[in-house]
Amino acid sequence: MAESGNSGQSDQVFTSADRIRQLNEVDKDVARLIHSAGLAVQALTNARSTDTSSTDSSLESHKARFREATSQYFALLSSIDVRLRRQVYALEEANILAPESTSRAGDLAGAGSAAATGASNPLDVSWLNSRKDTVGKDKEAELWAAARGFVEQVGKTSTVDVKMEDGQEKMEVD
Repeated sequence: MAESGNSGQSDQVFTSADRIRQLNEVDKDVARLIHSAGLAVQALTNARSTDTSSTDSSLESHKARFREATSQYFALLSSIDVRLRRQVYALEEANILAPESTSRAGDLAGAGSAAATGASNPLDVSWLNSRKDTVGKDKEAELWAAARGFVEQVGKTSTVDVKMEDGQEKMEVD
């Protein structure tokens, strides 16, 4: 008898108002998710808790609060993920969204066709350049060379600026 109840529930059709209510509940849970993430971060700090019942600031109490907050966070995250997937599947069934596998293939094909229309080369140069990781390394090498030149220049000028007056060294400051 329980099976017949479950099969009837899976075939249940939701109205637009039901879907909006479900999304509203997801929205509220996102706020709770952010709050639990904040509690987890707070448990890692030495900040005073706003909870008056927990006056214990030992390492074990911090660990317990962190475990509690993270378990709540991951439970909410999983729940939100499942409910949003259900909403996406409902939109796919209503032919409002294309199915996931088709949309991914379309994204890849769209990138290739955009590159082909822009130039005769089928490879998108900006995409290739974004995958090249030498820009940061080149800039770092340039900055190190500039720093080395600056230190050498300062070293040369400081030996010239030291003068002897009455047996005492005098340093000039810029």
